[in-house]
Amino acid sequence: MAHVWVVDSNCFIHIGSMAPEGFIDDLKNILDNASTGLHVTPGVHDEVRNVRFQRWNGKPNLLEKMSGILMTINVEENEIRALAEKIGTKASPQDVDLSLMVLAAKMAQEGRKVTLVSDDFKMTTSGDKVNMAFDTCPPSTFLQRLADSGSKGQRTRLRSLSRRVRAAEMRYAISRAGQYDIQAKLTWMIDTLLSSKIVLGDDTEDISTSDERKMVAALIRSIRGEKVKKSTLNKLGNLPEICASVSKLDEHLTSLSSDGSSDDIGQEYENTATILAEVLETTGFALAPLDEEMAELAHRAMAGYLYRIESALGVMAKMSGNLGLARLHLSRALHSATLIDDVGAEMRAMHQLGLLAIATDDWKRAATLFETSDRQCQLIGGNRIAHLVLSGISRQLNGDEELAESHMKSAAVLVQSNKTEATDILTSVGNLLLTVDCPGLAIEVLDEAMECAIETGQSARLEILAELLLLANTAISNREQGNYDGLRQLLDGLNEIDDASSGEFLARIADIDQRVIELSKPLDETWSEWQPATRLLPDDSPLTVLRIDEDDEGRNLVISHHAELGAIGLWLPEGGIQASPGNQIQIQNSRVKVAPPTDNLRDVHNIRGVVAIEDATALSFIVRTDEIMDDD
Repeated sequence: MAHVWVVDSNCFIHIGSMAPEGFIDDLKNILDNASTGLHVTPGVHDEVRNVRFQRWNGKPNLLEKMSGILMTINVEENEIRALAEKIGTKASPQDVDLSLMVLAAKMAQEGRKVTLVSDDFKMTTSGDKVNMAFDTCPPSTFLQRLADSGSKGQRTRLRSLSRRVRAAEMRYAISRAGQYDIQAKLTWMIDTLLSSKIVLGDDTEDISTSDERKMVAALIRSIRGEKVKKSTLNKLGNLPEICASVSKLDEHLTSLSSDGSSDDIGQEYENTATILAEVLETTGFALAPLDEEMAELAHRAMAGYLYRIESALGVMAKMSGNLGLARLHLSRALHSATLIDDVGAEMRAMHQLGLLAIATDDWKRAATLFETSDRQCQLIGGNRIAHLVLSGISRQLNGDEELAESHMKSAAVLVQSNKTEATDILTSVGNLLLTVDCPGLAIEVLDEAMECAIETGQSARLEILAELLLLANTAISNREQGNYDGLRQLLDGLNEIDDASSGEFLARIADIDQRVIELSKPLDETWSEWQPATRLLPDDSPLTVLRIDEDDEGRNLVISHHAELGAIGLWLPEGGIQASPGNQIQIQNSRVKVAPPTDNLRDVHNIRGVVAIEDATALSFIVRTDEIMDDD
């Protein structure tokens, strides 16, 4: 596992004043080779916002140059206050330093090797006082340790920088000799320098751990049908035969997604759950007589398969409108992902759980999940825009405005760097918010996606976004209008748009608004006699589910959207509908009646009419099964 560095502001100030040109290239190369980065909290950004590389041509801003290396992670105020109380008011470091200590401690608790880089000796003594499980070292030692992991040229340059920083640290410490006893600090600085070298990315493991991983890897290859050494198979005993049935799970998921869509997601869920139960029963029965060590090998080897099947079940439960069941499956998926130490899988599971938390208005839990998925995204070098935007939205809705702004500023940097990619990501985020019945939130995100699409000339994407914004605007109820003013202002900072593009954007939004007005009027014609469904929906064109409204008696009104009709409600008094926002509805071989909506239904759901279906079995709720598979 890569070494984790949590770095304070003083280190960056030293780097800004002394680092030569080319330092960033050396640093990035060493960190990339070690699959690690520099971790900071938002407070560090505030403290070094104006720091520049003094020895560089043009004296560029340090934060701008180092943005691709820094991993910024938020720490909640209550965690900072709790640590301050634990340390004691008089001995406690400043808030930014406390936030770094909290971050270092949390990452150490995750089993990582963490070093907090700071020349503030109070952070070391305070950490020791409350038994925090991380190491500390001054910036000079940090640079020395980086040098030890670099090439010959990098070692020369970084060691030279380390010596200059160390001289500055010593001069500062000696200058404070009349104010406090500096002996302990000088001893600490020297001890960190003389301590054994820490080579980034070179974790020494005991033989038993290494052997165990090899055994797990061999068992996974066996399950996949790949060739495994006979000597290794002998060590695995009958585990390959016991675990073989778990491959049925991936086979089932492949067949499930092969058709591209399904008109009975409830039955697909039941079939998948049955296959999972059979596999778990078979493997559990066979593993029960084995000892703990062998059983653990099997569980770790099967964890990837269980992660994928639980993720799929979670998505299917969500598509069926059962958010509670979806959360259970996705939580199980997250648990399985931790057994295979798959950071990407953990990230995707937490992101999905965050969306479910948004759907239930649990803003704080949503923020925590998105922030953690963002941390995982940074570890694997993925695009962070979706995680940051949803973190910012969740924090804003929870009233944590400073954290929300911090997330959105980080996202804005990424959006500006590649607006074509940002368009795709923001469109996807808007779509996801629609699938959890959050059209008001989706509108704000899709607006930003449209700005980026206009600036990058993506005409096809603009048409898709126009239809999505029309759907979102018809999905939002009159009661929701105006609830997101603060959020709108927050997201406006996500993208800077030029005047020419701004004019086109406003024109397109005005056109969408006009269409929304037209589609908000009651239907021109209603009828109380049964009529062919094609009279309402020409060419059997599908409807899109916006939400399911169930009354106290279990009767359903399916709020749906049609590109030409706008929002209408399908009245299904028998209830029992298994559907969710984003499902497609087709009406085949049935007649319908259409009535004007009551004032209350228009106010709550913004619908133009209420439609009764003569034969409810003629309704098909269709979902895209290619969205069920986990996106690796």
